[in-house]
Amino acid sequence: MNGAKTKEDLLKKLKELSIDFMENQNMASYSSIKTGGKADLILFPKNEAELGLIIKLTEGVISECFRYVVGGGTNTLFKEERICVPVISFKKFDSSFLDVSEDYQNYKKCGDKILRFGAGINLSKILNYSIRHNLSGCEFFYGIPGTLGGAVKMNAGSKESSVGNIVEAIDILDSNGSKRTVQKKDMNFSYRSLNINGIKDNYFITSVYLKLKESSKAEIAENIKIFKERKSGQPLGEYSLGCIFKNPEGSSAGKIIEEMGFKGVSFGGASVSKKHANFIINKGGAKPSDIMFLIDNIREKALESRGIKLDTEIKIV
Repeated sequence: MNGAKTKEDLLKKLKELSIDFMENQNMASYSSIKTGGKADLILFPKNEAELGLIIKLTEGVISECFRYVVGGGTNTLFKEERICVPVISFKKFDSSFLDVSEDYQNYKKCGDKILRFGAGINLSKILNYSIRHNLSGCEFFYGIPGTLGGAVKMNAGSKESSVGNIVEAIDILDSNGSKRTVQKKDMNFSYRSLNINGIKDNYFITSVYLKLKESSKAEIAENIKIFKERKSGQPLGEYSLGCIFKNPEGSSAGKIIEEMGFKGVSFGGASVSKKHANFIINKGGAKPSDIMFLIDNIREKALESRGIKLDTEIKIV
């Protein structure tokens, strides 16, 4: 399929292919902190086939590096500036799951299960499935919002474990829309990042194969209790983006921010959480610029007063 030549041509082809899209959308609806500018066009692929068509269609309209992908929007701050390139939302994407352990015979001996999940599934649904079927390994998903595809790309997790520890393989579409299955040996997970051997960043995760272990309900419940207690110290009921900054090696970003006196500090409609200083919350009517003001001030003071460079964990678009 040839790419669309103009935006009008793109919209016409999307309608012909029955691919969902919306124009002139407020990005506040696609971010967990409920603020953001507007996007000219958002596309909603429902499966791998539709995503492949979208990739090919948009090649003629924009450079491949300017497609923007949003999953659950739980770690993305959209600034006031209008997004003039197509946004691909995984809001309606495949959230199915299937036990494929039969394809991994070597795991049957040690009580492991390999399950394939669509990249659009929420982490909470995976955790609920594992609890019902007495499967352990993803208890650290408790309290982490967002979709699996995004969680894999940023290697979401806690100090006990991260997604990279339980991923066996992923299915991806590259920047040309070609499908590949990437095995664990070709994935390099590090703190809040994933690099794939021979693949640039402009790929799309469509499904993920997780390795979970058969366990008892009591053991799973005890593991979840650990994360539940920890999350009680976070503002889970507030509009936020989760942790704003990565933890510097050997230290805690939240502790650094609190010691610098930012806990509870507000600007406009945004505020550094009184519960956990590495969270910024939308108290109501916060603008992206209010949040950026707090981020920039925290980062500047950390560098000036402590010589610490705080890198953001969130994406800023």
